[in-house]
Amino acid sequence: MFNGRAFRTWAHVVLGACIFATLFLGLMVMAEGVVGDRPRLSRAAVTMSIAAFVGYVGTAWIVRLEGASGDA
Repeated sequence: MFNGRAFRTWAHVVLGACIFATLFLGLMVMAEGVVGDRPRLSRAAVTMSIAAFVGYVGTAWIVRLEGASGDA
């Protein structure tokens, strides 16, 4: 289903994970502004951002492992 080209190097993986986590952080801060009284950096926003980073790296790791076993 996934092409491993996007996850070819760990530098690309970390860069993609940072961008993905930043997008989630921005989304959570904006949601805090809509739901709360003002936009602020909350513990929930940081937790979701870290979860997005770890999820992206985990997905890249699985795709890279499947790509390595498919090459053999």
